[in-house]
Amino acid sequence: MSGVSQYASRGGDVTSHLSLIYSIIVGTFSVVLFIYGFFPIIHYDNTIASINNIPQFIDNEKIETNTLYKPLVNKLIIMVIDAFRWDFVSDSIGKSAMPITNKLIENSLACLLQAKVEPPTVTMPRIKAMTTGRVPTFVDMVLNFGSQPILSDNILLQAKTYGHDIIFYGDDTWLKLFPTMFKRSDGTTSFFVSDFTEVDNNVTRHIDNELHNNDWSIMILHYLGLDHIGHVNGPFSPLIKPKLTEMDNIIGQIYSKMLYWNEIGNSTLFIICGDHGMKDSGGHGGATFQETTVPIIAIGANCSKSYSQPKKIAQLDMAATLSVMLGLPIPYSNFGSIALELLDNLPISRKLFALYYNAKQVHTQFKKLTDYNFQYAHHKYMDAIKLHLNWMKSPNNPYETEYHIIAAYRSALNEMKEILVKNMLKNDTYLMITAMFFLCHVLWILLHEQYYSSAIFQKVLKLFAIHLFLLIILISFCSIETLSLALFDNRTNFKYHNVILTKLKNYNTFEWIFISGTLIHSTSLISSSFVEEEHQTWYFFWVSFLTLLLYKNSKIFTMELLKIRIDSTQYLISIEILLLLIGHRICRMLNSTGNKYNHLPDIAGYLLKEESKISITILVIIALTLLICINFVTEKSIYRWYSLFLNIGLSLCIYLRHINNQTILPISLYSPSKDGKEVLIFWNLFIIFCIYSMYRLFLITKRNKNNFLNYAILFFVQAWIMVSALLHQPYNLILLPLQLLVTSIINSILKYNNMEKMNIFVNAWIGNVFYFYQGNSNSLADIDISAGYVGLQSYRPFIIGMFLIVNTYSAPVLAYFLNMYHRTLSYKSAQILHYILLFDNRIYMIWKLIPVIIYTFVMTIHKHHLFIWSVFAPKLLYESMYLGVMSCTVLFLQTIILIQHIINKYMK
Repeated sequence: MSGVSQYASRGGDVTSHLSLIYSIIVGTFSVVLFIYGFFPIIHYDNTIASINNIPQFIDNEKIETNTLYKPLVNKLIIMVIDAFRWDFVSDSIGKSAMPITNKLIENSLACLLQAKVEPPTVTMPRIKAMTTGRVPTFVDMVLNFGSQPILSDNILLQAKTYGHDIIFYGDDTWLKLFPTMFKRSDGTTSFFVSDFTEVDNNVTRHIDNELHNNDWSIMILHYLGLDHIGHVNGPFSPLIKPKLTEMDNIIGQIYSKMLYWNEIGNSTLFIICGDHGMKDSGGHGGATFQETTVPIIAIGANCSKSYSQPKKIAQLDMAATLSVMLGLPIPYSNFGSIALELLDNLPISRKLFALYYNAKQVHTQFKKLTDYNFQYAHHKYMDAIKLHLNWMKSPNNPYETEYHIIAAYRSALNEMKEILVKNMLKNDTYLMITAMFFLCHVLWILLHEQYYSSAIFQKVLKLFAIHLFLLIILISFCSIETLSLALFDNRTNFKYHNVILTKLKNYNTFEWIFISGTLIHSTSLISSSFVEEEHQTWYFFWVSFLTLLLYKNSKIFTMELLKIRIDSTQYLISIEILLLLIGHRICRMLNSTGNKYNHLPDIAGYLLKEESKISITILVIIALTLLICINFVTEKSIYRWYSLFLNIGLSLCIYLRHINNQTILPISLYSPSKDGKEVLIFWNLFIIFCIYSMYRLFLITKRNKNNFLNYAILFFVQAWIMVSALLHQPYNLILLPLQLLVTSIINSILKYNNMEKMNIFVNAWIGNVFYFYQGNSNSLADIDISAGYVGLQSYRPFIIGMFLIVNTYSAPVLAYFLNMYHRTLSYKSAQILHYILLFDNRIYMIWKLIPVIIYTFVMTIHKHHLFIWSVFAPKLLYESMYLGVMSCTVLFLQTIILIQHIINKYMK
């Protein structure tokens, strides 16, 4: 306690609080700066292709363009089924649920192609890829929620320019991207995922009328119900098969009309495809096979019958292929290749010309590279032109030569596409380095305990100005490697580093575990496999910590037995640790996460089955009962009976909400509402609970000011738990009381062993472990989108975003608040408590900043890595959001501590 008192007396300045607040703000801003530099927004070339761009010559050879390049079809229907993954057609579920479609494929009346989709696998980037032939950037993942009109060349613009009338029904993302393209349209919001039926009925109700209208030539339909079912219930839900059957009936309806159009000479092409797939957990956005592989079914196209397996193409190829079929100019910025698999009956001269035109168009983009003529792809392109020219001059036109020309064009197109995609993304390296410097600067402040005085804080600000000035000079004159050395080879801090090394020598085993664990976890992020399986790292750390704690306790217990002096407390602690280890083994089986073992069955999958409703109902009742009991026991004021009734009311609303979603057994006397009134009642009760808690806090503080922080943090804990319980999936509800129990047990064990100074580390680890218990990972596909729509009847972006943040980061925030709450129980002196909490906040921010700083260096080094967009970039977004959420939480609590500190010190 003397050390604490000394620390408190040394830190008795308001600037100690202000400097921490400053560090939090600058650190968060730096991460945003790094992301802005790493995810540049690409400005597309707005040049529009025209008929005049279609080449007329190969060298000096005249080509009859009007003969070789003309429309193959008069009408085009594109039916996009959102989240239509490959096995929904190829496996048994598709063959039984979609008999019409499968019969067309088996009878060679439809072509089935397997399309590869690039990450991010979300709707807006995929629509861009299909219509422009251009690879969207990863920043489009963020822009997916606020789509802007496409200004660059695209197939819809070409179609409208050359006389096609286009109609559209479905996902309103198309209307945001192409606001002036459609003659008639009716959009439906794509983000209200709890709607499985109306969102599709709104599309289907137009089809019959439009099939009898003759004033359009292109119709686009985008169905959303399948995607919504996946988000809420997953791809193995019993609702999937009826939805696929519904889509199959619509395909049959349109195909029947196609037969009539073809009979009267109005040739029609009908494309059915998915914009992206669906992960086994129901989400999408990542790069797994299930998310990046979708079917393309073409009815009315001439495809080869000789392939035993479906041919593979890129989704990017749709823009060029459809342009050729409609006889339109290929979009100017297109990177894709023509899918010859759909042009099997086309004469060879027209095939080769289409390839030549496609290659020349891509080569136009390729020539913008400064060293294009030294690239191997350029020479491949020139070789393909020569082969084609020789073939034209040859009187025999042998089949073998035709095959070689096609192979040469395709090879050149693939090579040019790869190089163009690689060169399209230009990171702002200087901005990234600036952000890294700011982060290092903040860490330097937090690592110096001496900053808790006014004079030193002023010196820190001056040092920051000097560092910034040096940074500008280094960026102007030095290489990145020199700058990196300059940032970390700080010889002026040599004396300080010696002080750190001296302190490290005095650390015990458990302190070394947390220090080494932080560094090991941070450095493990260099590997893509460790990023994908990060939960394994935290599970290993947690089990190792519990095992060492058990070993230490057993060792003490054994020594007491030898002295014939048995302490029952040591015996109980050993049992508690063993129960924690058993509980960990069960909890990690609740949700399969990561990438390698995500396909394995888990407890959640079992509980979601129809026959398991009794089990999940009992689990929900146990979870809510435990929450009510724990809150009642924790609340030790005279007002706890009022809190009990409010908590019972809130828990009942949560229970009824899950009945309304048909995930648990219904109550015989209760009829679920269609407008989610249970959630509305919950929020009304929650507002009453907040007002009551504020009034109770005022009365308690009036009696004893030292209890203010204790009851304030208790209110935050209770409020956070109830909101999290509302948003959690029913099978995850049990994690909330379990986290409360685990935290309480661990804190009591640490207190008994005089290890309380490690509370902040242990609770942070608990937060991360429970974060992965919940089923989270570093894949964007594992975000539980349905949590954002709980109780909502319309699309509210801000509310949805807040709900998703609360649900995703529920465990880490709860762990932080629980640590602070247990701290308030340990120290009754307000002055000491303020600085203990300040110290914990400082340590916590150091713990969060170290992996972020190391990861920014990893991202800078790996920016050309094969998995940069599928693995490392999503992790950067997750880590940045994690830091942002926790920074806001720490900043909020630290501001309250600062205000009370000022009131106690200056307004007595």
